[in-house]
Amino acid sequence: MKALFEALRRRQPDGVKGLNNNYTALYARRLLAVHPEWASVIEVRRRRSP
Repeated sequence: MKALFEALRRRQPDGVKGLNNNYTALYARRLLAVHPEWASVIEVRRRRSP
């Protein structure tokens, strides 16, 4: 997921604010909710906070 975030960050036009690293794990969980078949390629860990 981190690699995907970095690829998206490189594709943003100049002057556009970047992606916040704090949301990487949340987007990973969102993608898995929509595409459970991707579970074999996206690693998620147990959350420490709710």
